[in-house]
Amino acid sequence: MEALSGAPGIRQSVSGSHRPTNGGTLGGSTASLGNMAVRPSPLAALCALCLLFTGAGPWGTAGAQPLSQVAVEPVQVCPASEADQAPPDYDSPECGRVHIYDLDPQGRHIWARLRLPIAAERLNGTGPYGLIIMGKMSSEVYINGTRIGANGEPGDDRAGERPGRIDASLFVPHTLVHPGDNFVDIRMSSHHGWLRLVSPIHAVQFGRYQDPTRFIITSYWPSLITFGVFLVGLVFFGVTAWRNEEREASILLAAASLFAGCELLVESARGLVAYPYPFHDIRLVMITACAAGFSLCLLAYLFLRMTPLSQLSRLVRLALVAMIMTVVVALGPGFDGKTAGVFLSATAAGLVWSGLWAIQRKPGALTLLALFTLTGLTILQFGSHFLDIGYFYAAAGALGFLIFQQAQSLVAERRQRRVEAGRALQLQAALAQARQKSAPAQIQLVSAGRVDYVSTDRIVQLKAAGDYVELHFEDGATTLYTGTLGGLESELPPAFLRVHRSHIVNTLFVSALEREASGTGRLVLANGTEVPVSRRIMPAVRSALAGKTADAAP
Repeated sequence: MEALSGAPGIRQSVSGSHRPTNGGTLGGSTASLGNMAVRPSPLAALCALCLLFTGAGPWGTAGAQPLSQVAVEPVQVCPASEADQAPPDYDSPECGRVHIYDLDPQGRHIWARLRLPIAAERLNGTGPYGLIIMGKMSSEVYINGTRIGANGEPGDDRAGERPGRIDASLFVPHTLVHPGDNFVDIRMSSHHGWLRLVSPIHAVQFGRYQDPTRFIITSYWPSLITFGVFLVGLVFFGVTAWRNEEREASILLAAASLFAGCELLVESARGLVAYPYPFHDIRLVMITACAAGFSLCLLAYLFLRMTPLSQLSRLVRLALVAMIMTVVVALGPGFDGKTAGVFLSATAAGLVWSGLWAIQRKPGALTLLALFTLTGLTILQFGSHFLDIGYFYAAAGALGFLIFQQAQSLVAERRQRRVEAGRALQLQAALAQARQKSAPAQIQLVSAGRVDYVSTDRIVQLKAAGDYVELHFEDGATTLYTGTLGGLESELPPAFLRVHRSHIVNTLFVSALEREASGTGRLVLANGTEVPVSRRIMPAVRSALAGKTADAAP
């Protein structure tokens, strides 16, 4: 039994649009340039890391069970009928031979006989054995003339067919197989799909009985690790867009995260759920659509960052790239080729514009040019290895880098806002002090039925004293008035600052601000009085008194 090939082989058989070359076995073929995909990466180091992931190649085989492939020589094919109870006589004039990669049940109802060579050592040990059928079809299977089961129910037309799963495993009794050549007869039909695939039959394999999704997922689990980055990107950029912080850029990157995450889930769906084969057409379209969406979002982000163009001008350029992608998808041979064409279109656009930006000597343009070039060379070297794992790591790395960059930008912006708010507070305090000196306000104070009107420029501080407020005046006098500190606070001009729950001071009379090791502080007033400052409002007090007071502590 030959073990399943690595990640590229899984992807090619899963996509259903690749025709193996150079004698590769069905489901374990070599990569072709038609399966190449391109995605821009923000960091050269990240691309190098992706090279390590894609070049090492152990991912797809980790945990895979050994399986035997059917032989690749031409197979015998005959017309089938719903009334058939056994495989036909393949010597009939209606029968013929086709290459295994031309075996196509789409819109047809046929019998096919495939040769399955099994080495004697592969039959050692205990069972159970199973035959795995992977393809866009319903099928009924016989081994060496004995029926072993069905996947769905093949029929003469859409009404007579019950769709099978895209991947199915049928139990094979020990007595039915023997060393050497065995023959597999499959009655198959495919009437429920709406796309015509180049290679609808992906693999027919014999080995230990197992759920086919278990070894398919071994090719995708390294990529699934990146889903967390895409989810974080969607939430992070979505929240920043909702808060109207760099809204257009945040919307583009949130959309890119959504497309990348959806593509990863749809791509790996075959390793998670054995879905009915008609869904396979939807899956392939979604993969290509998500690839286009991710590429266009990143290009739009680059246009936004690198050019002073209006939104309309940027949309026109994106529309041009989208039109090229549409033509490539329409003409591309199979969905691997279509998806690769989408990536290549986006990469070509990135190379052209980054080259123009480099000529214009825009900051970062040479780095972008190098990264687009390096990404393209990486894919040319590793083909669909990169598409399976490297692409998702590159996309996650790009979004992770942009999340970090955006977070830094937001932190710097908020720091600047705090600085500006502090300056505004200082200006407001200075203006209040100037007004206090030129035209001092008066407040109304009540004590024992008596009402006094006191000029605020005479008050040094106010102190809570139970149900009274103790006022300290510039001349050293002290008076008690009925009321609360909170009630008087709203009547005082801005030059007065509440520094503690029990103290309000007139900043005109502040001599120094001293900070304690515990985080609290104290104000020294012009009359020598010390007033405590609570830890909670210490930063606000320091900001309000900046430029006026001397902070004794560092």
